[in-house]
Amino acid sequence: MKAYVVESPRKGAVMETEMPTPADDEILVEVKAAGVCGTDVHIYKGDYFGEYPRIPGHEFSGVVKAIGKHVTKYQVGDRVAADPNIFCEGCDACKENKQNFCVDMHAVGVTRHGAFAQYLTVPERCVFPMGDLSFTVAAMVEPLSCAVYAQEKMGIPLGSSVLIIGAGPVGLIHLQLAKMNGAYEVTISDIIESKVAFAKTLGADRAVTSQELEQMGVERSFDVVIDCTGVPEAVEGAVKYVKDAGTLFLFGVCPDNSSININPYEIFKRELTITATYALKKTYGKALRLAQSGQVDLLAVVDRRLELDEVPDLFTELESGNSGLKVIVYPNGIVD
Repeated sequence: MKAYVVESPRKGAVMETEMPTPADDEILVEVKAAGVCGTDVHIYKGDYFGEYPRIPGHEFSGVVKAIGKHVTKYQVGDRVAADPNIFCEGCDACKENKQNFCVDMHAVGVTRHGAFAQYLTVPERCVFPMGDLSFTVAAMVEPLSCAVYAQEKMGIPLGSSVLIIGAGPVGLIHLQLAKMNGAYEVTISDIIESKVAFAKTLGADRAVTSQELEQMGVERSFDVVIDCTGVPEAVEGAVKYVKDAGTLFLFGVCPDNSSININPYEIFKRELTITATYALKKTYGKALRLAQSGQVDLLAVVDRRLELDEVPDLFTELESGNSGLKVIVYPNGIVD
């Protein structure tokens, strides 16, 4: 089969590789659509955990091609998507329902080969029937499930004001979820004017550039501020926009070993809450149902569709940053 393989940091190519064989409890999936995530870029650059060579890609949908002898819920030809996180369910963290801290956690596209390939294997327990969703939308369920987990943890109060910093794909998903969860007003900001303009079409009550946000001043504060940039300077600057007794939520992934300066007295005096989530935790099924309901427009955040042979040039481009929205790769040819 053909796959995009990261052989070592900043060295990736499409090549012929051996088709995987499913273990007894696994499913072989013919990958129809795979989303490109910031994590994939980190793997390409060599600043994220994992070993090389590695086929990245953890946001995917496809068709069951073969099943292991112990698989009972799926048959060849079924349309499926999957939670890429494989928990042991036996360690103390898993037994306390903290699976995202599993001590023996594996992940498709991170610690094992992923979806930028024509085929991959995944345990049956991670697989979900995607119904009549398009393959493109089903590939977007994984980032939606991460946002669902975050929204559950931050607990946006009814009638609250929300600021989202960063109008990329996850920022736009958070925009839609915040409105669903009862925020009376959602403001979103970004450094790129085209993203700001697009956010208005997805229901933002106010969409502003980063410069315009600065001009609004600290008197315009918010009950909940969600950082979707993963840029330490943006996180540091976000504190001033949080209302007294409000919440700053870190959804974007800042570089390891980065740091920010926050006055602890300000946190104390203003009763600020600063929190985050890591990956997702059993929210894939909820996200899939949301996608099937049509209440969240996932297709709207997709702006590029590529075939597998175009992936090497894409990662060279993304190494220096991403000014667009979501890229979907189609390893077996472009489909809906």
